[in-house]
Amino acid sequence: MRAPAGAALRQRLEELYRFERLRMRLGLEGTERLLELGGRPDRAFEAVLVAGTNGKGSTAAHLCSVLRSAGLRTGLYTSPHLLRFHERIRVDGRAIGDGALEALLAEWWPRFESERPSFFEAATALGFDHFARSGVEVAVVEVGLGGRLDATNVLTPRVSVITTISSDHTEILGDTLRRIAVEKAGIVKPGGTLVSGVRAPIARAAIEAAAAERGATVLRLGRALRYATLSVSADGTGFRLRGPSFEGVLRTPLPGAHQARNAALAVLAAEAVLAGRPRGEIAAAIARGIPATRWPARAQLLDRDPPVLLDAAHNVEGAIALRGTIAALFPGRPVAFVAGLSRDKEHGAILRELGRSASRFYLTEYSGERAMPAARLLESAPSAHIACEVRPRPADAIAAATDWAGGARGVVVVTGSFYLLAEAMPALGIGVPDDL
Repeated sequence: MRAPAGAALRQRLEELYRFERLRMRLGLEGTERLLELGGRPDRAFEAVLVAGTNGKGSTAAHLCSVLRSAGLRTGLYTSPHLLRFHERIRVDGRAIGDGALEALLAEWWPRFESERPSFFEAATALGFDHFARSGVEVAVVEVGLGGRLDATNVLTPRVSVITTISSDHTEILGDTLRRIAVEKAGIVKPGGTLVSGVRAPIARAAIEAAAAERGATVLRLGRALRYATLSVSADGTGFRLRGPSFEGVLRTPLPGAHQARNAALAVLAAEAVLAGRPRGEIAAAIARGIPATRWPARAQLLDRDPPVLLDAAHNVEGAIALRGTIAALFPGRPVAFVAGLSRDKEHGAILRELGRSASRFYLTEYSGERAMPAARLLESAPSAHIACEVRPRPADAIAAATDWAGGARGVVVVTGSFYLLAEAMPALGIGVPDDL
């Protein structure tokens, strides 16, 4: 894992990515040791931890936007990135710059060599140090995997958020909703505040029991704050909200009924973080922050002929949400899916769900050993009643889907793994902005 002294940023990052291939470990001991060597930058700011099966990133982005609108200097830590590592670490919406990242890597490299962290442990240390040096007041931190043993859980959050609980990563988190819920409830700290959007009764009961054991306050979406989706269009999602400080109609720029829920959950979390401020001040921050949210590749619509929709629906719950968005945006139009998934996903169940909206599948694969080969993906596709083509190169799959959709007056939907979207975006000529 040695990179030469003074190595260029790209060399350092390439070596950092090798950490992911070498090892993945759950547990806080390694992260604690690493942060001790760095002077505990994680203690320099307040934090909100966001866990859950789906909606973590969107909820975190909405929350950060509201907190920025309230005048707080914010950090946002998310994963995975789409095109550049820098996207994971943002201060006031701006991704970490080359110079700052290069300096951090050079300073932390001897610690990485001595501690041999996982990729995520190393990335988390870099993110927390950047937040500390940047004078961040509150960081919104997306949990990587699970909760209890995730590297981000070294934080003592002011507020913990759990978005949804469904079946994913069962080989690590457990094979029942209750076991998955218990793992994610590990982010709830004694005497803290839990903001919950969990609907499944078994999972919700397990999480709220864990919170009660730790003396944590529970704010449940639908009880502490109510919302109702009003409209879904290419311009975003309108919803009505009634909460402690804000009552009225809001619009998030992110399309999809599930995004109204993510935004409402973020508002409830913002209410908890900003508690003690005047109600009018909190309401104004909500009214400004939700419409200002930006979050790429989550039902991101490219206004082209034919239209192209990008969305990271990498599990069944995500596929169901994507189908709802497609139905709202393109009722009655034929849909060509460009789909690629990782090996550890429920391929058959995801493709069957997408198949309810599909006219054709173009099955593809991203570069890397975690990708399910497109030819193998075909074995799980509902090809008996839907035309399926195997196009291993994402650019070829997108071109073929675009040709077909253009002639059929249809739409192209690129979906599945974040890693697929990372290869699809350059093929479509789009990027991820440095400023959100």
